[in-house]
Amino acid sequence: MGRMIWSAIRQSAIDIWDEMLYLMLFNVIWVVGTLLIIPWPFVTFALFAIVYDIGQGKGISFGQFFSYGRAMWKQAYTWGGINLGIFIVVWMNINFYINFDTQWSLALTFLILSVSFFWFVLQLMALAIYPRMEEPGFKVVTRNAAVLFGRYPVVVFTWLILMAVLVVVSFFLQVLILVGVFSLIAVLTNRMVEAMVRKELKRTAGEDEP
Repeated sequence: MGRMIWSAIRQSAIDIWDEMLYLMLFNVIWVVGTLLIIPWPFVTFALFAIVYDIGQGKGISFGQFFSYGRAMWKQAYTWGGINLGIFIVVWMNINFYINFDTQWSLALTFLILSVSFFWFVLQLMALAIYPRMEEPGFKVVTRNAAVLFGRYPVVVFTWLILMAVLVVVSFFLQVLILVGVFSLIAVLTNRMVEAMVRKELKRTAGEDEP
């Protein structure tokens, strides 16, 4: 497991080094698209699709970024709409229960936050799974993300720690928010998910190492 994690980290570093300028550019586009809100699902799916190509060793271009966004716009806005609806429901529930100064309301608020965090992790993993499927649907992709989460918790935990480090560093070096951090997270997520997918395919084929 440790070898698999280290390989994913090393490959992430290689991807970042090889396509650093493109990743910086795509990060800027993602930030602008997210601030404008409506293009957010479009640029998010485009970013993860182009990062998948980088991981496959394919040549990339500026135009490909938008081509992927157009090709996956239906999945992107389905994903964005569902998650926006869930966010609104969670926000309303937390704002309701937090007004009660009781033990049960605090416990319920904590439970909602915990489930929401788990859902966030699944959806971030799902973004890296979408480009890997010929006909990706929201339910299938989310289910696959849950399977990987359940089978490889150590890999997921390591991935979360690395992302947390990136977020903390960007807090102190805020220029990274504009030029790098989200692209770096996408690259790292892609490689970690790839490592889990390969391991799972070997396991289901009966080729897994003891």
